[in-house]
Amino acid sequence: MEYHGGCFCGVVRYEVKAEPSTLINCHCQFCRRFHGAAFVTVAPVPSDEFVITAGRESITELKHAEGSRNYCGDCGSRIFNRPKFTDEFVMLIIASLDEALESQPIMHINTESKASWHEICDSLPQFTGMPPA
Repeated sequence: MEYHGGCFCGVVRYEVKAEPSTLINCHCQFCRRFHGAAFVTVAPVPSDEFVITAGRESITELKHAEGSRNYCGDCGSRIFNRPKFTDEFVMLIIASLDEALESQPIMHINTESKASWHEICDSLPQFTGMPPA
């Protein structure tokens, strides 16, 4: 099954040729600040199965110590992250998908920098940093 998504204004569009099935709630300071939220739900997607179909020229890349954040330069919608340690996959921002997923998050990561006012109330595994390989 193919999945589709894009930005709020519709300029950037993409397709994913594999199901984003490993959903992860990231609480790192970069994600929290960039999204203006307590955490963001992402899924690793193989780079060769993630295709920008429209608006590539509107994608803005913000580089930082951990990789980069990629978003629509027109409306600011966050689309995907690129980890600095690999080009094999992108971290897809699940909120940018058009279709609802059947999968549920499987863990919380980077909880060492989670928002002090946010309490994690589920029983998913929590990792202070990145989970072991």
